[in-house]
Parts: sequence; C-alpha cells; structure tokens
Amino acid sequence: MLSLKRLVATFSAIVALTVLAPVASAGSVRPFHLDKICVEDLSEPLGYVCIVQNSDFKWIPAGTEVHYLSQNEAGDVVQVAIETRNGSTTGVCVWTSPVAAICTFGPGTGRLSRFYLEVVVTTNADQSIWYWDGTYWFGH
Repeated sequence: MLSLKRLVATFSAIVALTVLAPVASAGSVRPFHLDKICVEDLSEPLGYVCIVQNSDFKWIPAGTEVHYLSQNEAGDVVQVAIETRNGSTTGVCVWTSPVAAICTFGPGTGRLSRFYLEVVVTTNADQSIWYWDGTYWFGH
C-alpha cells in the first residue's frame, strides 16, 4: 500500500511539473518603448523604411531598421520585419486608423528566437515620429 501511495505521489508530481514547467520557463512581461522615424526608400517593397531613434530594449537599439514587407488590399494589415545584428523577428500590424495600429511579433531568430512583442503604434502631431508602446516577453 505504501508503494502505491508513493507511485501516486510521484505521478502527481510529474503531472504538476509538466503542466507548470512552461509557465515557469516563460519570462516575465516587461514594458517596451521605442520611437522611430520613417523615410522614403524606393528599394523597399512599400516604398519606405523606418529607423529606430530611441529604444528601451537593448536588442533593438537605435539605428535598427524596421522594414514593411507587404500589405493586404485594403492597406490595413501590414507585414513587418526587424533585423538586428543579433537576430530578427517578423510581425503583423493591424491599422485601426491612418495614425494608429496594433503590432504583434512572434519568435524570430538569434537573440530574438523566443521574443514576443505586442505594441500600440501612435505618432506625434506632424507624423514625423512614430511610437511603439507595449510589452515584451521571452518564452514559448
């Protein structure tokens, strides 16, 4: 009877660890901010590229380019790529107006292989600076 109790306890521990391990391994959610300017670049698929001016996330530093790769017919869903020296990630921005969007990025490569990002996009009055504010985490 004692060995049956140990077997049940061991099995329960294994199940608990299996269920809780992904949660424990996921990183904590942290605030994210960057601002960028966008300039015409006819060599880009959509005719422009954006350059990060300031960022509080060390793996996407100032000078990083944000490339806009494609958009749907309505122009309100845009594919985005961020390439850094240490990795890359891609995402989708869904525009709710000409000056507001929500972008989500999934895991990428290199240092960004387990990186997730969700941001709200806004701009200043003359649309010369674009802001990304949201959260990021590392995990599954």
